[in-house]
Amino acid sequence: MGKRSFEVRISDDTSETKPDSQGPILASFQGVSPPQDVGFRTYKSANGRRSMVVGENPRVIYESNEFTTEQSSEYLVAIYNKKTNSVTFSSVPVIDLVPIPKRIKMEEPKDSIKHVDFIMEKTALDKEFGSKKAQAKILARERGNIDSSQVHNVDKIVANIEENVKTMKTKEKIKADMESSRPIPPHDIRATKVTDVYNMDDIVTPAEFDAIPVAPVLNAKHESHRLSLLPFKSSKYVNSRLFISLDAKNVNLKRIRLLLYINYLMAFKSVSHDVLNNRQEMATNMNGLPDIILTNLYDRFTETTFVKSGGRKKYKMTPKAEEKLLCYMFTLCLILDDFRLDPEPLACDLGLTTKRVHNLFKALGCKIIPINKQEIESLGLKISQAKGIKRAVLTVPLKLPEYKDRRIKN
Repeated sequence: MGKRSFEVRISDDTSETKPDSQGPILASFQGVSPPQDVGFRTYKSANGRRSMVVGENPRVIYESNEFTTEQSSEYLVAIYNKKTNSVTFSSVPVIDLVPIPKRIKMEEPKDSIKHVDFIMEKTALDKEFGSKKAQAKILARERGNIDSSQVHNVDKIVANIEENVKTMKTKEKIKADMESSRPIPPHDIRATKVTDVYNMDDIVTPAEFDAIPVAPVLNAKHESHRLSLLPFKSSKYVNSRLFISLDAKNVNLKRIRLLLYINYLMAFKSVSHDVLNNRQEMATNMNGLPDIILTNLYDRFTETTFVKSGGRKKYKMTPKAEEKLLCYMFTLCLILDDFRLDPEPLACDLGLTTKRVHNLFKALGCKIIPINKQEIESLGLKISQAKGIKRAVLTVPLKLPEYKDRRIKN
């Protein structure tokens, strides 16, 4: 039986929208599907710039925060028209809708109100005209009891608190969300040795590591030839260590692969936006990097959107993605240098300020400390000359700075 083929036309929505109308909206219900009998409506501010969505049934209310269509990320909904056999992409905002149980309106019992009023009036009379014994009883009662005018509100307050707690994130959940948004690699906060804090397989998969082409570098006879094989040629940090490792009597292949991967990260960070979105040109810039490595670099350190016309992928290295790349790179540098290194060459290689590099190492759990006496002597410096020279040192127990999900300061 033959297969039926058909052609679908794709276009973006360029039609003008009336000021008082609202197109599609993507809504997140935090993992709980709303009941089918909930109806939703959109409300706009007087100037039409901000909107909110509200829905309700007899038992629950769904309410969003105010939102605007100008959001940091762009989301598209594909609408298929069966009659014209076409797909239209329409830009939509994304909102969170939180379910709030309807509060039962608690009527104040009239008898209870009258009783409270009677007690208050009697107390006032006893204070003014009562005997010393009666006044002493009033003072003792006031010291030991809650104000009677507030007692009838306690049940309502408790009920409100219980309802609000159900819809609020716990402190533990908030903390877990903040931890997961850090730009650093997976880590063991309970590690007792620095070698156990970060696992290299979480940064470079074994398949990627084995795919790193070391043979051309090993077979290169001259330093200039070796440099020509590197996608990022001007790294003093990588080059100084790589050439020493290649000239060693016993060649350490793991160390050479690690240096090459750090070089790949430097090259990937330095490419322009146009090159990033041209996969063929990117492969050329990376000196024919194996596809498994290049694909994982895109997956880890870029964010993807879709161009409206034709649905083509578009890659972007956002500030947050760049921070993640730098943190992963610096973690590999720590592993390479036994968790104590000079951060200044990395700042020079990458065109970053010393302060930003220090802050990124602090984000990994490092302390920035002055060089010690042994290091001063090995560098052939006087103590006065070593002032201001720092080292980034990973320590345990691991202490990470408070992270507020914003770009690490320069």
